Amino acid sequence: MKKKRKRQKNRMLLLLTAVFVFGGLLVAYGILSLAKSGKEDQMAQAAAARSAAEGEIENPPETVKQTMDPADYQLTLQFRNGDSQTVKGIFREPPSATADSSDGNVRTVVLPEGNLVYRTSDLKQLLDSFPELQESGWTQPENARIEKQDSGFVIIPETPGTALNRDALVSAVEQALSGGRETLDLEQAQDVYAQPAVKQDNADLQAQLAQLNQITGASITYRLPGEEVTLDGSTTSGWLTQNADGTWTRDDAVWNQHVSDFVSQLAADHDTINRDRTFPATGIGNITVKGTGYYGYEIDEPAETAQLTQELDSGTVTTREPCRVQTEYAARDDNSGIGQNYVEVDLSRQHLWVYRDGAVAFETDVVSGTMNESYYTPEGVYKILDKKQNATLLGDAIPGKKDYYTYTQPVSYWMPFTYTGIGLHDASWRGAFGGDIYVSDGSHGCVNLPAAAAAQIFNLVEIQEPVVCYYSQPYSLASAPEGQQTEGVYYNSADSGAVQAG
Repeated sequence: MKKKRKRQKNRMLLLLTAVFVFGGLLVAYGILSLAKSGKEDQMAQAAAARSAAEGEIENPPETVKQTMDPADYQLTLQFRNGDSQTVKGIFREPPSATADSSDGNVRTVVLPEGNLVYRTSDLKQLLDSFPELQESGWTQPENARIEKQDSGFVIIPETPGTALNRDALVSAVEQALSGGRETLDLEQAQDVYAQPAVKQDNADLQAQLAQLNQITGASITYRLPGEEVTLDGSTTSGWLTQNADGTWTRDDAVWNQHVSDFVSQLAADHDTINRDRTFPATGIGNITVKGTGYYGYEIDEPAETAQLTQELDSGTVTTREPCRVQTEYAARDDNSGIGQNYVEVDLSRQHLWVYRDGAVAFETDVVSGTMNESYYTPEGVYKILDKKQNATLLGDAIPGKKDYYTYTQPVSYWMPFTYTGIGLHDASWRGAFGGDIYVSDGSHGCVNLPAAAAAQIFNLVEIQEPVVCYYSQPYSLASAPEGQQTEGVYYNSADSGAVQAG
């Protein structure tokens, strides 16, 4: 009996022990669960903090979400001219957390503090009230263009202007509002401003500029007496024709006329042939010698026009002398281009001087042409065209009789200075020189010299040297003598010694 009670007591103790153990386990489990849950909450909060620090946008829990006051939100628009305007006063809170999308006129502004809504009609009305959207104040964009300047042709860049594309502007503003932005630089927004159709990098514009610069790219520098003259794009660009659309083209007829005019002006400015000259007459001082004769600088206009045309067409860059018929014996500033070596003949004093290095090397009396309209010696500045010994001078040809002349006259020294047969030569048949012999008994135009004087002059002068003829006193001319019937003198004009004389 006692043993039976003892066994029951032992089983009771075992059961209580098991209950306590199981309960302890439950308590431990609960404690561990709470600890784990707390740790997970802490980890979640830390992750949220890291997300916020990294700039991520999260909707806060509904229990802590704040409401955005519509009056506090605004979008600043920055315009091209430096002005700015503010979009505000058109926003309101949505009827629910999500904007009512049943009205297509309603748009949503998404903000961290809470969404706002607005009507596009209100936005357009507000935008239209801004001064920047008034067309009367707009400046339209201007295309890039080619302009002629002193240095040639250049591209003038396009001008952007301030004209706006309303639809593009509304679209850009709506997009900025949908993202909750605070500023919008309209310069950076696509297609908001009207764009010029042609910009400075336009391929066609660049090609036209290259063509124009090629046409006007030649540069010809002329070496002229006393100076240089350059013809380049600063001048030839003005020879092109501007069309109604602002482009430039070369009209060949206009261009060629400009080339011809340029050469003619070059000659007019620099030719000295047939121009009066100041000359220091021996024993008198400075006089003006009439601009007749053959001496001087003369540009060959047809040849120069042809060469210049070719050089302009090929874009040549060069420095050269112009094509010319002749040039002066001395520099332009050296005794009016006459220099220090020359022959001087005063037809009034009937005297001749030969100058060498600016000093008289020889002088003699002469007899010049008879003072009538046919035979007088013309004044002017000429040049020694040739030098011949033992020549035969031929008078006027007898009409209808080949190789018959009014006279033939052998001379030992012949120095022509005009293309009409007037020159210096010995006149051994004359017994006297100087005085007034020339008035009624002069030559047919030549300057007659004593034989010994002719020999010395022949040895002193050179071909191309100037011959200055002038009348230092007023003179008058008798009428031309009436023609006399004459049989004439035969002379074979093919003879190498024959020369037609005045």
